[in-house]
This record gives sequence, structure tokens and C-alpha cells, in this order.
Amino acid sequence: MERKRVIITEYIDPAGLEILSRYFDLVYLPGTKKVKLDDVIGEAQGLGVRLAPITAELMARAPHLKVVAKHGVGYDNIDVAAATSRRIVVVTTPKANAVSVAEHIVSLMLCLANRICAADSDLKAGRFKQREDYVGVELKGKTLGVVGLGRIGSETARKCRSGFGMNVVAYDPLLSLETFELTGYKRTDTLGPLLEEADFVVLCVPLTSQTANMIGAKELGWMKSSAYLINTSRGGLVDEAALHAALSEGRIAGAAMDAFVKEPPGPDNPLLSLDNFIATPHVAGATREAMKRMATDLAEEIVRVLSGERPLYPVNPEVYE
Repeated sequence: MERKRVIITEYIDPAGLEILSRYFDLVYLPGTKKVKLDDVIGEAQGLGVRLAPITAELMARAPHLKVVAKHGVGYDNIDVAAATSRRIVVVTTPKANAVSVAEHIVSLMLCLANRICAADSDLKAGRFKQREDYVGVELKGKTLGVVGLGRIGSETARKCRSGFGMNVVAYDPLLSLETFELTGYKRTDTLGPLLEEADFVVLCVPLTSQTANMIGAKELGWMKSSAYLINTSRGGLVDEAALHAALSEGRIAGAAMDAFVKEPPGPDNPLLSLDNFIATPHVAGATREAMKRMATDLAEEIVRVLSGERPLYPVNPEVYE
């Protein structure tokens, strides 16, 4: 019997490829320079992606497609509505990278609080300054404001409270009051009070029409002048021009981002010229452990769907109704 075709558009850990190759005719696009997605999508029944745009037009050219599996959590590069209309299930790997992303968030918090990146770049450039030029702040006793208490937000909050003795205030309108009370965190009904209280604001929400530009000039104006903003989710959550103005004028102390509106950000992005801004290239979940888990979870979800089983992590479960 002819094996079903599965396409992987970008690099994933070999552990995931090994699983897929056992069951399917695997087309691994990073492994060839000649084959393009448009050339092979027509016969595909499964598709695994990272950041490649999966549009309605692309899916229309794939009449046999049954599943689109996202390597990671954010799926804003996939037209879910179009997939649903074609009865294509979209799945993610939500448990795979929460620890790695949370650890990256805490790393950025420490770098901001202790001016580690500034000290590193100065010393490497031959500028040996005095200690008072790098005076930082401790995390202990400070307030962490978590926007979104999903897996990543919850993991970050746990680490900061138990590991650093921080207070936690959180905003998540999708979380029930009963579930919120079990966390022991202070809850806010709106975003404003969290921004006013927090010393470190961490964004842990997906990019949707409701969350786009959720941090703009008004919201930055609510933050303390001593506060820091950290975003490892999606660039579209933050108005970059407003953030640049707030940082340049000292209206907040600093910021760190692992995701940008345009990726990669161009060298002309004014944020990259600021001493109180730290940038990383969308690598918060890129640890060896997380990459392996994401690849194997992606592969196992594809196997489930193409074997006639329901996936564990569907974005659009209504395709099964």
C-alpha cells in the first residue's frame, strides 16, 4: 500500500524525523535545495511547520491534507479558519517548550536587572568602568506581573516566586476565578492595575486580533519608571515605536524581546541601538531538550491524525464535530 506523504518545511530535531519516516513518505525540505513546498504540497496528507506561512491559497492546492502540525505554540502563521473550512486539523506542541521559554524569560530578567549585557559589551570593547556604572536591582521582593497564565506564564511565575522570592500579580481573562485562586497569585480584572504595580512585566499570550498591540503608548505610560518589560511571545503584541519612545525617554527602565513585528529585525530598527534594550533572535524555546520534545510531539500528533485517532492538542477541535 502506498505510504501517505508528510512534509516538514523547516529544521526539526532528528528524533521527530525518525518517527515520521517509520510510517510515511517523508519529504524534509531543509534536506534538499531543489524541492520547494509548492512543488510537493499537492500530494501531502500531513504538514509540519515552524514559521513558514500556511495560507488559504496553499491549503487549496493540497486536496488530501488532513493535518497541519505546528512546531511550538504560536500558530499565527497558519490560517486556522481556512484549515477548519477544509476540515484540516491544526495541532501544536504546547507542553514541549514551556520550561525552556520560562528559563529564557528569567535569564532576560536577570540580564536587565543586573545590566549584564551592558557590562559584557563594555568590557569586550575595552571600557572598564566602575561598579557604580552597573548598579542593578535584586529580584527578591520585587513584583512580577504575568500577562497570560498558560503553561509558559505559569512556569515563569512558579520559578520567580519559589526561586527568587518574588510577588506575583497576574492577568488572564480566560482563566476561571476558581483556577486563579488555586495559584495564590494576586489577580487583576484588567491589564492596567498589573502594569501599575509590577516591577517586571512578562507577556505570555498568543498573538490574536484581541492581543495585537496590547502594549502601546498608553499601557507603557501606566508602568513604573523603574519597571522592565519582557516579551518572548510574538512581536505584534508590542507597539515597537511606542516602546522605543518610552525607553529613550526613560519612562521605563528597560525591555527585552525575543520576538519582533518583522523577523529578522533590520539593522535600522531603532530599538537595537538602545543600551536599555536586550534582543534575542526568537530563540527562547531553542534548547536541546525543548527542540527534541517539540519534534517528537509534532511527529506523534501527525501519526495520531493520519492513523484515524484524535490529536491531543487540536487548535480547531470543531473539525471533528
